[in-house]
Amino acid sequence: MGECGLDYYRLPEDESEKEINIKLQKEVFVSQIDLAKKYKKPLIIHIRDASNDSKQILLENNASEVGGVLHCFNADEQLLSLAKENFYFGIGGVVTFKNAKKLLNVLHKIPLEKLVLETDAPYLTPEPFRGKRNEPLYTKYVAAKIGEILSIDQKEIEDLTTRNAKILFGI
Repeated sequence: MGECGLDYYRLPEDESEKEINIKLQKEVFVSQIDLAKKYKKPLIIHIRDASNDSKQILLENNASEVGGVLHCFNADEQLLSLAKENFYFGIGGVVTFKNAKKLLNVLHKIPLEKLVLETDAPYLTPEPFRGKRNEPLYTKYVAAKIGEILSIDQKEIEDLTTRNAKILFGI
């Protein structure tokens, strides 16, 4: 089920509108979790400025039954415990950005068996192609950067993340 989740980044400034927006997002997210469980499909979860609420909703609604991937993982350490709840961590082009310090600091805390690569195409294109349309081909740059950070061979990163994706999606 993707892409679903919570995004509090551009909420209305008016407090009552903001509350309505958040309430509606939460209701829809719970419905998406229920649908994923009904069809036994993993969730592709978008979380932006909503880590606390997202984690709470995932746990309260037994989303671990289907698991999923925290898409474009935002490097919030409190979400790392979701690895024990059948969730994976999607890492994309952001890891190659100079300002990705938070992700660089938390990357080594992600269990390798819960790591997957992603593009977020057409956005978040890795260096050296930043600013251009993102393509799946560019995940090799993401794998190379992750390997550099974790001191693991790029090919090993590619193999383990492919294996993880196959497990996640039941391939």
